[in-house]
Amino acid sequence: MNEAAIEPPFASWARWFVPALVVILLVDQISKMWLFSLSEQQIATLPKWIDLSWNKGVAWGMGSSMPVLVVAITVILIPILCWVWWTQFRPLGAWENLAFGAVLGGALGNGIDRVLTQFGQEKGVRDFIMIDLNMVGINYIWPTFNVADAGICCGVILLVVLSFFKRPVPITTSETKALV
Repeated sequence: MNEAAIEPPFASWARWFVPALVVILLVDQISKMWLFSLSEQQIATLPKWIDLSWNKGVAWGMGSSMPVLVVAITVILIPILCWVWWTQFRPLGAWENLAFGAVLGGALGNGIDRVLTQFGQEKGVRDFIMIDLNMVGINYIWPTFNVADAGICCGVILLVVLSFFKRPVPITTSETKALV
């Protein structure tokens, strides 16, 4: 019998999902805690691409005038994303689990900031990575973001790319009976 057949069912997805989620979440939170605890003098010595800012909204500051609504939507969306991953993507493969781990790690990272903002411990989601596209001849400065945002974007892009190459796995007759 093949070794994969006797492996616990969670092991194949856990190897990819859990590290992606944990790494994105930890690197996001540690980088935010470190950077936002620096003094003005220390901040002045940081590279030009680090620009500390707070965002009470979501991407590009959308919803910043309604931070309580943004928190409510976040608190509702994270369990929905978990359910979608568990029921639809977890059985698919390593890359899908890696991508969804990055998405959920990022959602949790920014969700923590949003919840802390409601308790007065933060001023919004802590962003710090600034990309000035003028360096490559494009007159635009990308909105400041963080590791959680990067995890979400990379995960979503990977899921979209995978959707073009992977075919759905057909459900067997025994699986169909189990669903009914």
